[in-house]
Amino acid sequence: MKVQWADLEPREGKYDFSAVDQQMQWFSERGLAATIQINGGKKPQWLYGRVPYYPSKLSHQIRDDQGSLMFWYPLHRDSYINLLKAFAAHLEAAPYRDHILGIRLNYNPFGTEHADPKIKADLSLSQWVMPEGVDRELVEAYSKPVVNQYLQAVLKEHIHLFGGKVRLFVRNNISKERLKPYIPQFENGTLSWYHTSSEVEPRYGSAETKYGLFYRYCRSGGTTAYAEPWASAWGHHTKITDDRWCSPPKWNYWRMLFDLHCGVSFIAVYGNDLGVAINGKYHYGDVDYSDGSTGHYQEEFDQAFKFAAKYAGYHASPETSPGAWIAFRENSTVLAKNDYSAQKRALKVFTNDYTFLMKRLPGDRSEGEGIINIGPDDRRFGAWARRLPPKESLSVEVDAAFAASLNGACINVVYLDDHAGSFTVHVAGETFRVKMSGSGEWKTETVALNSTRRSLWRRNPCISVCAGNAPVFLHMIEVTR
Repeated sequence: MKVQWADLEPREGKYDFSAVDQQMQWFSERGLAATIQINGGKKPQWLYGRVPYYPSKLSHQIRDDQGSLMFWYPLHRDSYINLLKAFAAHLEAAPYRDHILGIRLNYNPFGTEHADPKIKADLSLSQWVMPEGVDRELVEAYSKPVVNQYLQAVLKEHIHLFGGKVRLFVRNNISKERLKPYIPQFENGTLSWYHTSSEVEPRYGSAETKYGLFYRYCRSGGTTAYAEPWASAWGHHTKITDDRWCSPPKWNYWRMLFDLHCGVSFIAVYGNDLGVAINGKYHYGDVDYSDGSTGHYQEEFDQAFKFAAKYAGYHASPETSPGAWIAFRENSTVLAKNDYSAQKRALKVFTNDYTFLMKRLPGDRSEGEGIINIGPDDRRFGAWARRLPPKESLSVEVDAAFAASLNGACINVVYLDDHAGSFTVHVAGETFRVKMSGSGEWKTETVALNSTRRSLWRRNPCISVCAGNAPVFLHMIEVTR
C-alpha cells in the first residue's frame, strides 16, 4: 500500500495515520500482509511556505503544482525524519503490526525516488523561490555532496527506526558508498531489498548491478527481496507503454522466472495482470483484450502465478522446497529496446538459463542464442528455449541437499512437440522414451523416479535429455516431490 506524505501530515507536526490504519485493517481482517510505502509525489502544502522550491516539476513523479521542493534544505530533511519517527511510534502499538510485510524505504527527494532532475533545468540558486523566513545561510546549491548527505541521513534514520523491528526493504539502486556500511545487515537479514522494476531480463546492461544485489544477498538465503514489475505484461505503466518483444503470457511468466532465479521471496503483480488470470480480460488505454479467437490467456496467467507462488521463498531451502527447475535460455543483448542502443543493452551476467536448485552441466552442444518466440504465441513457455541438435544430449544437476531429501519424485520435461519422432530422458539408471506427434504445442512429459532408485539418485542427482533423429526444443526440466 502507498500513502502520500501530504495526507499523513496536513499540518506541520500534526500527523494523521488513519489512511494507513484503514487499509492495513482491511488486509489484517483477511489474513493478508502488505508492504507500506510513504511517497513524496504529494508533499504537505505548508512546506512550500517554509522551504525553497523550484517553480516547475523536476520529476514526472511530482504531483504538486507549485514545483519541486529543495529536499536537501534542513527543514525538509528534518520534517521527513520527524514524520518517520512519528510513524514508527504509531506502528509500535498498531493491532495489525504482524500483517506488515515490510516498510519500503523511500527517500522522497524530487517526487518519490528521483534525487537528480529528470529534465534539463538551470538549478542555480537564482532560479529558486525563497519563501519568507527561509534561512539563506542554510541554502545550498544542488550538488552531489549535498544530495548524498540527504540520502544518507534518510537511510540511517530508516535503519535506526525500523531495522530489526519490522522488515525494512531498501531499494536496490543504492550506491556502493551508501551500501558499504550496511553489508553485514543485508547478510544477516536485518535489511531486505526491493525494487519496482522487474522485467524478463535487466532493462539495460548497467541494470544488472541492481539484480545482482538480489542474486548475491537473497539467493544465498542471507536476506529477502520484494519485487514488483516495471510495467504490466502489456507494457503499460501510468501513461507510458514499454517495448514488448513477446506476448503478454510469455512476458508475465518469464518475468517471474527471473525474479525466482534472483532469489526474490515476495513477488508482486499488477492488478490488471492478475485480472487476466481471473476472467481472461485486460483493459488499459486502447487495449481491450478478452479471451476468444485471438488467444487463451486466462489459463496461462493463472498457471504462471501458481508456479511463482509455489516456489517463492524456497530458493535457499532445498530440504523443504517443493521442487527444483531450470528454464532454458541464452541471450547477450536485451531484446526490449525501449530507446536504448544495442551497446547499452549488452548483458554480461544474466545471459544464460534461469535456475532454481538446478543447473545445466557444461559441455553440451545445445543452442540458445537467438532462439526466441517459438511455439504458440498465446502460451507462456516459448519466449526463450534451447535447441538440442539431433543425437546430442544435455544434462542438468539437481541441488544435492534437495535430491537427498526426496523419497520419490516426478520429473517434468517441457518440450515443443514440433515434429513426429522421439527423444529420451535418462535418470538414476533408467531410460524413458518420449514420443512426439508434431502437434506444434508445448507439452510436458512426466516420469516418476521410484523410491527404490533413491540411493543411486543421491550419488548422481543428474538428468539427461538426448535428442533423436531431429532437434528438440526444450523449455524446462522440473523435479517435484
